[in-house]
Amino acid sequence: SKPPSGALDSGIAAVVSHALTCFDAFGATVEPIDLPGGDLLDLFQHHWFTGAAARLALVPPSERAGIDPGFLEVAQAGAAFDVHTLVAAQLERAEFGAAMDRLLDDYDFIVSPGTSIPAFDVGLEVPLGSGLSRWIEWAAFSYPINLSQQPACVIPCGMTEVGLPVGFQIIGARGDDARVLSAAADLEAAFVPMTHAFRQKDLV
Repeated sequence: SKPPSGALDSGIAAVVSHALTCFDAFGATVEPIDLPGGDLLDLFQHHWFTGAAARLALVPPSERAGIDPGFLEVAQAGAAFDVHTLVAAQLERAEFGAAMDRLLDDYDFIVSPGTSIPAFDVGLEVPLGSGLSRWIEWAAFSYPINLSQQPACVIPCGMTEVGLPVGFQIIGARGDDARVLSAAADLEAAFVPMTHAFRQKDLV
């Protein structure tokens, strides 16, 4: 699986590919797909930025000192969008959601890594020295599903070579939350041999 924006870390790809071998036990067939739609990052930014601007507008300027600087930046960018741009983005979002609905008529689930890159230090929006500027650049497997509004669940599926946890995302049809959770529980049990070391490390 490849993210709709940015690049997938090779270590993450290797762990997730290994996890997919467990699907044979369920009699499942795995096929590579590309998500429908155009520039999903741009589409998400239109919604995220304008939403941030709307939230910030509710906070008096005198009370904004403690707000996250990154949030302030995207809110200021969102305030520059006009209503025509926002409505066009909302229509495109609806079209993308419908395309995802059709895709999930053909497949039981869509699976992917949870994130494009390994875990990094707490308190940072992006890893130091990564060249990234915003969290959405490493969350490229997440924001498309926020846009399309299908249920999703992320479970652990293994560890990188340096012992960092790797997430595995399961996406189901709109409204099929219970089936997604059931599949996630079955897969989490199947992944135990690959996550045992991480779970033991967590207990120490």
